[in-house]
Amino acid sequence: MAVTGLLFPCLAIVYLQTCSGRATHSVPNYTAPEPQSITEPYECRSDASLDFCVKDNCKMRWKPPGTHHCSTCGVCRLGFDHHCPWLGNCVTTGRLKAFLALLALTSVTVPLASLPLLPILRTHVIAALAASHADPWATAVWWNRPYSWIFCGGPPGRWVVGTLLGFRVLREQRIPEPSWLSGSLVTQPHARMVILVGAATLLWLFAVAMTIVVAVGVTRSQTTLDSACTRSGNTARTITNRFVCIPYSDTPDSFGSTSAVQWTPATPGDRHEPHNTHRTHPILITERVYDLGWRENWRRVMAQPLFDHGMPCQGVYKWPKMNPTVIRRMKGY
Repeated sequence: MAVTGLLFPCLAIVYLQTCSGRATHSVPNYTAPEPQSITEPYECRSDASLDFCVKDNCKMRWKPPGTHHCSTCGVCRLGFDHHCPWLGNCVTTGRLKAFLALLALTSVTVPLASLPLLPILRTHVIAALAASHADPWATAVWWNRPYSWIFCGGPPGRWVVGTLLGFRVLREQRIPEPSWLSGSLVTQPHARMVILVGAATLLWLFAVAMTIVVAVGVTRSQTTLDSACTRSGNTARTITNRFVCIPYSDTPDSFGSTSAVQWTPATPGDRHEPHNTHRTHPILITERVYDLGWRENWRRVMAQPLFDHGMPCQGVYKWPKMNPTVIRRMKGY
């Protein structure tokens, strides 16, 4: 009980943290650089230009790589993973550490809080089943009817409904208690106890499943949005609608052998003066362009603070490192 009493406040604190900053957290507030000034590979549009958002109140806000506009919150999020209706907020890569902590705490706290109730619940269920079988009304309307084997999930549902009818019978047989003692869910059989533990079990299963999904995404450096787009895409497609721009020098043999869209920015002065040429390459649907290996992927997530300030992202933008295997493929090595 002492452990559970400690876990519940921790769970509440992390939950409130992940719910905070709906209008401000992870909102990119960077100044867009000039494309010709970028000297490292970066994600871009098909013409090597940067992406901007005109939805809601973004007003041509620059969208750095990994930024997605959340239509529910009405803002852009840097490192958008998904919008969680249970939090009323977006989960981003900057808050994955806190989100994983919330899921882990839920997965541990719920069973620890429910385990002491299981022996009592078992006694209540056995008493409700016995009362249901012994009651003439329950036997006539349910146990002796052929439809009890078909409705409500088949044979398993027959016992579930029969148990609920037994709780109804026990409620009618229960001796009325004084008002200050009514509602004792532990000392006497109550269907509410079964419903409460059942809801806790569903919550635990959901938290465990989400923990696995998020952990796999972190290992693969793939957001929930990326996974959903990949699954919903045409299976015959081999490329995505995302592109990577790689700056090249215009010296011979600097472009490799792969096909790409070439974009040369206008250069003032002598037309023979050396300048950089940017070429865009489509990202294949099977490629994870920000996957740096599972150790580095987890290190990046764990390096994030557990409790952030919930304010917009600003300052000097640091371009994320890209998968070297993908870059080599694009360069034709």
